[in-house]
Amino acid sequence: MTNSTNTTATDFHPKENISEVKFTKKDFDTSLIKLMLEEPFYAAVLRGVNKIMTTSIPTAGVSTTGTEINMYWSPEFLAGLTKDQVKGLLKHEAMHLAYEHTTTRRMTPHIVHNYATDLAINSDIPANELPEGGLVPGVEFAELTDEQKTKMSEESMERYYRISKKIASFPTHKSSEWYFSKIIEDEELKQDIEEANSSGEFSLMDDHEGWGDLSDEEKQLVKAKIKKALENAIKDSDKTGRWGTVGRETRE
Repeated sequence: MTNSTNTTATDFHPKENISEVKFTKKDFDTSLIKLMLEEPFYAAVLRGVNKIMTTSIPTAGVSTTGTEINMYWSPEFLAGLTKDQVKGLLKHEAMHLAYEHTTTRRMTPHIVHNYATDLAINSDIPANELPEGGLVPGVEFAELTDEQKTKMSEESMERYYRISKKIASFPTHKSSEWYFSKIIEDEELKQDIEEANSSGEFSLMDDHEGWGDLSDEEKQLVKAKIKKALENAIKDSDKTGRWGTVGRETRE
């Protein structure tokens, strides 16, 4: 029997599966307060990040402009998430910053880097907190529904299940470099991911664009900002003993 996670196939597009009531800035601020109370470590990492509501991206993501660190979020996308999924999304974006995925630990090709970084992060986020498109090592994708199958070619379905089985074979709590190397070493998996991405068959849970647009000097300045935020988050969590759901592997 196939284990279930939140990754779905080609017919998932956030703007087609949302509530008519949009997610407001007040809703977002409330979510940040909830994060601060329940997950103080993640909230501390995001404390100095500019939070920008936008319709220019379909989901959410962290990026930088010059030396400013920004988190962009789509009100349409967040309107379609549960409260737990909004919390998981915020935790996910915080860890992209903490792990330096947007700056000094970038790898090419970009789409493989996207998969690898998400696999590293989502090892420590409960499945019920992950929006659709949340990749989890050790867990197969959700079983395709009959409706989804009618919209996919036989080749697309085979590719979907091949990627799913390979992701399910990966252990949890490895670095993004580890997952990246495993995908690169598996030519079939690498090709499947690239073809699925180019055809728009699968949607990841967040947006990873704009990560390679910094000069070396800007990368180091941003890295220093993130490092300071991370040090403060660790210091506060150690002092209060309030780490929330941050696991031992992630603390290390």
